[in-house]
Amino acid sequence: MELSQARIVVLVENLYQELELWYPVLRFREDGAQVRVVGPSTDEVYASKIGYPARADLTVADVDLDSVDAVIIPGGFSPEYLRRNPAMVKLVRDADAGNLVVAAICHAGWMLATAGIVAGRDATCVATIKDDVINAGANFRDEPVVVDGNLITSRLPNDLPEFCAAIKDALEAREPAKGGPLPALNEPPNSSPAYTATAIMKNRAAGPGSSNYRAYAVLDA
Repeated sequence: MELSQARIVVLVENLYQELELWYPVLRFREDGAQVRVVGPSTDEVYASKIGYPARADLTVADVDLDSVDAVIIPGGFSPEYLRRNPAMVKLVRDADAGNLVVAAICHAGWMLATAGIVAGRDATCVATIKDDVINAGANFRDEPVVVDGNLITSRLPNDLPEFCAAIKDALEAREPAKGGPLPALNEPPNSSPAYTATAIMKNRAAGPGSSNYRAYAVLDA
């Protein structure tokens, strides 16, 4: 397919790595692809590792994988939060089972391990989680980008050109998804990279009297 026909979702949660989210979003939008940032909520702001804010265009419940060609999972520490969300894990697992392009960079190997989709496959990741990926059954390769069927993995922000080039090649080799278009973007998009204020991470109890806490972000007034 032409990249202008591609429909791509990029997952977001708190403590994402800035380049690993915004580089693919903007790079594929430039080619005319339908790119939607998907998070647990469209009402919340998500803080990057250095406080750069992001918002989701869609929730997981809004995503019909019949209308998706690729799922991109940025790194940073956001995969630690993504992997705690059963709906996010199911999205990644189902995308792989449906032979969609699944692309993960840096710490996103955590999400692949939790989804159970790297066993017996060649993959790479940031060196600090190499043991996690190996223990999940992957054949670890220390290379800028590793392609194993529909699975594309990379290590670090410096590998983003190779990572996105591999995603581009995979998309151009595919037929477009059979479903309808993704839900339209708001105007301006929720997922605009416009920086209006720093996003600050906070924590709140998961429920009354709970000793479990959930991270959230607010914009600095």
